[in-house]
Amino acid sequence: MKKLFFFFFSIAFLLASCSKENSDTTSSIDLFHEEYYNVNILPALNNFKTEIEKQVTLTEAFQTNINQENFTALQEQWLNSAISYSKTRVYNVVDVKSLYFDIIIYNFPANPTLIEGNIADKTTFDTDYISNSSTVSKGLAGIEYLLYEPNNDNLALLQEDSYRVDYLLAISKETLRQINLLIDFWEDGYKTTFSNYKSLSCIENARCLAFNQLINIIDIIRVTKIGKPAGLESSSNINLDILEAYRSKSSLQLIKSSLEEVQNAYTLSSVNFANIVDEIAGSTEISTEIDNSFTTVFNNIDAIDNNLYTAISNGDESVETLYTSLFSLLQYFSVDAASTLSVNVLPTDNDGD
Repeated sequence: MKKLFFFFFSIAFLLASCSKENSDTTSSIDLFHEEYYNVNILPALNNFKTEIEKQVTLTEAFQTNINQENFTALQEQWLNSAISYSKTRVYNVVDVKSLYFDIIIYNFPANPTLIEGNIADKTTFDTDYISNSSTVSKGLAGIEYLLYEPNNDNLALLQEDSYRVDYLLAISKETLRQINLLIDFWEDGYKTTFSNYKSLSCIENARCLAFNQLINIIDIIRVTKIGKPAGLESSSNINLDILEAYRSKSSLQLIKSSLEEVQNAYTLSSVNFANIVDEIAGSTEISTEIDNSFTTVFNNIDAIDNNLYTAISNGDESVETLYTSLFSLLQYFSVDAASTLSVNVLPTDNDGD
């Protein structure tokens, strides 16, 4: 009788434990669907909107008083805007990417010939004009060219040509218009569509789409933003002209900002993937390895003494060390964590974010 009682007690305990585990996992997954947008995506979009609003305001002030102080403020604000935008790319899931907000806002490298040709039109640079211009002649890349082009005396050119200042203001305003359109896209319905994506198919599963974008960002940084410019990917030829933000020498800062947001989405945010992975796996082993890998990557970023442009130019071995550590981080995401989450890893587009 005692053995029979013990048997039923054990079964009851096992069922209760399984029920609790499933309840916790479901709760964590439900939290993701309900709050990932509000906690992670919307703040990143709003932060960039705030920074580009400052860019517009400072450009208007510069238009009124074209001097060195206002020019320096514009340069500094560009970096703030670009760093802020680099975080929004972490949430550029497939449905959003298909609308091309990403390349309209920041498609690098800029094309100087197209930009100079537009300025030479000496026309009214209104919304119709700018919206119909090539993505490599506007956006954050276009603004960087006008403020940082190393072969130009950028302040003098702006002082000499009011149309150049008009163009700078116009592409800044167009960038603000685009982030407003992107926020409206989410707020006007896609946030609900996204939260309701729970299909077995990855393209209609919010967690799968969101996690694949984290993988995508890491791989884009490794291949496109470091590997190809440094001659570490496909070809040994160095090509600094395809390096992101090479004019302002801020490539490494933008890379670090994106990776910090990937870490935030995986571990640090109150709505993150680590909680789900840990609960499914029944341990923190995978997330601990990922945290350690992030630490290694950030240490390798900080170990690069100069900016990435100079480091690559000088053949600094720390660039390859960073490149290699990103591959390790990518493996933890695309193999260990993805397997635990039962996420199908989608092909990565190494030509952009």
